[in-house]
Amino acid sequence: CPAHTTLRDVVDAVALSGPGIVMTMGKGGVGKTTIAAAIALALAERGLPVSLTTTDPAAHVNDVLPDPPANLTITRIDPVAETAGYTDHVLQTAGAHLEPEALALLTEDLRSPCTEEVAVFHAFARTVAGATGRYVVIDTAPTGHTLLLLQSSASFAQQVEASPRNDPDSPAAQLFGSLSDPARTRILLVALPEATPVHEAQDLQADLARARLQPYTWVVNSALSATTTTDPVLRARAAQETRWLTEIARTSPRFPAIVPWVPQVPVGVAGLRQLTV
Repeated sequence: CPAHTTLRDVVDAVALSGPGIVMTMGKGGVGKTTIAAAIALALAERGLPVSLTTTDPAAHVNDVLPDPPANLTITRIDPVAETAGYTDHVLQTAGAHLEPEALALLTEDLRSPCTEEVAVFHAFARTVAGATGRYVVIDTAPTGHTLLLLQSSASFAQQVEASPRNDPDSPAAQLFGSLSDPARTRILLVALPEATPVHEAQDLQADLARARLQPYTWVVNSALSATTTTDPVLRARAAQETRWLTEIARTSPRFPAIVPWVPQVPVGVAGLRQLTV
């Protein structure tokens, strides 16, 4: 198995660096929510103030960690609720003094799918801004949605620089600066040691580079080669992982963290704790 680290090593580095942001990113189904919850729990069990949140509508963070310690807060960015709140805000501000015809046009515009993206973007920005003094672990939506958020943050930052009318101190304006600061934000690319997840994570790393962002490291989830299994079928599958682990090691900015396969899906404090021992 190529040179690697463990998820506990990642937690050690995050804890040592002080309050900030950890983002798990990758293809759907690779275990981002589980990895995010395990990291958040390990930080909380060191007595640190932690927030765990998700931007993924399909994620069920509370199911993965139904019994969090008191110093771990779990939240969720709900696209439906955020869109409704954003729409109401726009109508009460920009639409407050419009003539009926103009108000009707604005209302129609707010029904566009773009409104949800803008609303989630601002909620995401508020979450990142709220990281002050806390360790904020963000379980992100599948790749496309996440990249849209990151690209939006870069575009918004450029608009703020170009226009004195924008507030440079707003959460949205500060977002890209926070995400691109390696001392404040660590992006973890989560993948399984299989062809499709590895290739999609490599594509994501290239997309991040175009957005002027770099992952901290890769996390390889459910690696059979990191277990001591003697089952011949599992050993054969473990042998097939070598190719992908080698490719990941060449791609990752640091030694990747390898998380061993476990027989049951890790749930709750006891289940998640075994991933960071």
